[in-house]
Amino acid sequence: MLVLLYLLPIWSIQFFPSQDGPSHVYNALIVKEYFNTNEYPLFQKYYDLNAKPMPNWFGHMIMAILMFIVDPLIAEKFLLTGYVLLFLLSGRYLLISVNPTKKWLAFTFFPFVYNYLLNMGFYNFSYSVGFFLLAVGYWWKHHQNLQPKHATILNLIMVCCYFSHMVSTVIALLSITILWLVTIRPDKIKQHLLQIPMLLPSCLLPLWFVTSHGTTSHGSHWPSKRLFDYFTRLEVFVSFSDFQLYIGKILVFCFFISLLVTIFTNKLRWTEKFCKLHLQKEDGFLLLSIIFLILYIKVPDGMSGGGFITHRLSLYPYLILLPWLYGTLRQPIKRFTITVLVTLALVNFTYLMYWYPMLDKDMKEFRSGIAAVAPNQTIMPLIFNNHGRCARIGMFLHAIGYYCAYTKGVEWDNYEATTNYFPIMYKPTLNSIRPNTGVIEGRPQDMDIASNVNLVDYICTWMMPLNTAIQKRIEEYYTLVFEEGRTRIYRRSQIIPNQTKD
Repeated sequence: MLVLLYLLPIWSIQFFPSQDGPSHVYNALIVKEYFNTNEYPLFQKYYDLNAKPMPNWFGHMIMAILMFIVDPLIAEKFLLTGYVLLFLLSGRYLLISVNPTKKWLAFTFFPFVYNYLLNMGFYNFSYSVGFFLLAVGYWWKHHQNLQPKHATILNLIMVCCYFSHMVSTVIALLSITILWLVTIRPDKIKQHLLQIPMLLPSCLLPLWFVTSHGTTSHGSHWPSKRLFDYFTRLEVFVSFSDFQLYIGKILVFCFFISLLVTIFTNKLRWTEKFCKLHLQKEDGFLLLSIIFLILYIKVPDGMSGGGFITHRLSLYPYLILLPWLYGTLRQPIKRFTITVLVTLALVNFTYLMYWYPMLDKDMKEFRSGIAAVAPNQTIMPLIFNNHGRCARIGMFLHAIGYYCAYTKGVEWDNYEATTNYFPIMYKPTLNSIRPNTGVIEGRPQDMDIASNVNLVDYICTWMMPLNTAIQKRIEEYYTLVFEEGRTRIYRRSQIIPNQTKD
């Protein structure tokens, strides 16, 4: 019932509030319609498909397939629904695989669902966390007698994890390796060693990625205080306001108490004269949690072209610790703990149901000018306040994707197309002439309208200060065709000789 309840934030609104989500929806449409040049003539003209086996393909491909049945916004909702189900049910599956008596601890996963990374629009990464939990749970369930059919399924799970995100793939491989080492038994050493060739295919794609992209760091290490505060307050929960810090702090306290209970109830066996440490193979999960905490502290925030790595790594020490926690509590204590966890989940749900409809209203206002944009045109967004009411999410930064996904057009702020690790890339011939993405996103007031006028058919502005220099530069070449609230749509009224659109 709680799982179904946690799907309501997705289906009760029209637009899911995220930063990169609109861009993913738009680029998934490009994947679907790339060869449909009759109806979508601009896609092949402006974009190339990245056919390399890169991470980030999973979510785009799933939405592209869904778009054969439903429209882009509904495809996004189905993708998000799949994530919620995968994350929650995979977490529960992992717990049951380790010990069925721990399944009630699955209530702990609920506050993690709608985290900062999901609201940032990191859909592929969010899926990868679910695949990570599923892979570790599946290996643990079958590790004592891993047959070729089990290895095939596990390799398929790992392939899905890789095509979702590289970080979770590395974490999953590391988890299985450590657990494989701690579960070695002398009487089954031959059977244990046979797992190496059976699971080797899971390493091939990650090895290709590392050799082709390297491990160069391009992000700084966080200061120690920042690392401590972010982890101990579960700031990865916070998307819209600091209220979620209270949920994070309570949950961290619950983890800390559970850690102590597990140590003193299950790990320390007291005798008359001394205390004996009771070790089990499940202690590998505690070892993993410690290793992931070290990685969180030591790994830079950007590597191999990816970013937000520290934010992502903050999740794993908590998630992998759950299978280790003591689950056989006395009934009154167990009921009380479940009540606390369910209450936290319901409070978080209520918080989301307050924020999401409010932000949905803002996005509807932003997208209200879609009818004023002709099909198969180029459009440039100038967003003067990309956060709106959100404390941490720039939900309007790439929201122009919700226009182009329905107008069959080309957007000049398609950040995915400027990289080489998404399915879509701008054609190389455009890189020297297209509008500067850094100016579009960071300094819209400084955009040089005249030099880009022949490339841009429409300009969409959001919260543009009126009677300013940028407005005058726009209106020198463009005509206002739509205005509602904070949204303005301009259509090009003239071109500049000696500039060509090609």
